[in-house]
Amino acid sequence: MVEQMAAATFMPAPEPISLPAPVWLLRTLLFVTFVLHLIPMNMTVGGLIVLAHGEVSQRLSEPMRRWIVGYLPVTVAFTVTTGVAPLLFLQVLYGQLFFPAAVLIAWAWFLVIVALLLGYYGIYAYALASERLGRWRGWVIIGSTVLFLYVAFAFNNVITLMSTPFRWWDLWQERNPSVHFNLNLWEPTLFPRFAHFILGAVAVFGLITTLYGAFVRKRDEEAAKQLIRSGAAWFVGATLINYLVGALFLFTHEQEIWRFFVGGNLGATVLLWGGVVLSLFAIIFAWLGKKSPNPLPPVITSLVLTVLTLVFMAGVKFTVRSLLIARYAPDFNLSQMSVQPQWGIIVMFVFLLLIGLGFVAWMLIQLQRSYVGSSQVS
Repeated sequence: MVEQMAAATFMPAPEPISLPAPVWLLRTLLFVTFVLHLIPMNMTVGGLIVLAHGEVSQRLSEPMRRWIVGYLPVTVAFTVTTGVAPLLFLQVLYGQLFFPAAVLIAWAWFLVIVALLLGYYGIYAYALASERLGRWRGWVIIGSTVLFLYVAFAFNNVITLMSTPFRWWDLWQERNPSVHFNLNLWEPTLFPRFAHFILGAVAVFGLITTLYGAFVRKRDEEAAKQLIRSGAAWFVGATLINYLVGALFLFTHEQEIWRFFVGGNLGATVLLWGGVVLSLFAIIFAWLGKKSPNPLPPVITSLVLTVLTLVFMAGVKFTVRSLLIARYAPDFNLSQMSVQPQWGIIVMFVFLLLIGLGFVAWMLIQLQRSYVGSSQVS
């Protein structure tokens, strides 16, 4: 196969440094930390999209705006912090593929840092100096939204490019020597993948907004109704559209890939369709919560089902990446990498991760109590 020959020709040699833990453990830690990263990331991106949409349409309720503005500085910090670990594990395991892809898009990858910094400043300016911004307020949050979407788009480019190394030489030959923006725009799965991510972020944002509305219902019933109604609508609407986009994302892959998930492999089929079924039940319970006089139990049930859906769908994405790498970079084999376990460091990482998760849970509880106990939604 031409693609496999191209990948074998240009793929760099593996790092001479041995892996610090067995491959199965590093892959598990990559998966777990990535799933932990998904919740704050989706809250950040989804909240920014809804807030920017509200500024443009002038149809965002004040309780919704205050809720989003109140949590965004927190979730952005969580997004960046929780994103470090999965990125490091990805680089350790797939450095032969990841680093060439990142270097190839050059300035587009470097600008991720600039976009993060400017987007973060914009969020703080909007949250802390909204009145002073005046008529520029909307443009500031729209700018931050565009910058964070750019970050996500750049990451999607690198991930798709590292899974299709046969494209490296073509992109390098077609480069503009003065720019080096070698984005993987001709990859057919890139835009469906990006749209799938955006809709998922909006859906998760909507559901957690519904949950927040259920929590504050006793303090401010009218504001809570607006939050529950709007949050459930965003969740259900984005999820239903995402079924179509997800199908497009799956079937834009080669037949050998998508057949794996429609009966070609039992585990992969269970991952995909189990996630779909869980999301359907999540929609049902979210809608029941919207109509129920006591929305908290069905909304919590919907949230649990949605978290399980995220786990299943993360498993699907990891499986797709493994299949693509096996197809287009057959010389890349994790099982053949040298391993010299450094158990002290691994145990320390797991211990500190658990301690950190405990502190995060405590901070979230305190944050939720301060929201419920304040007049922020009134």
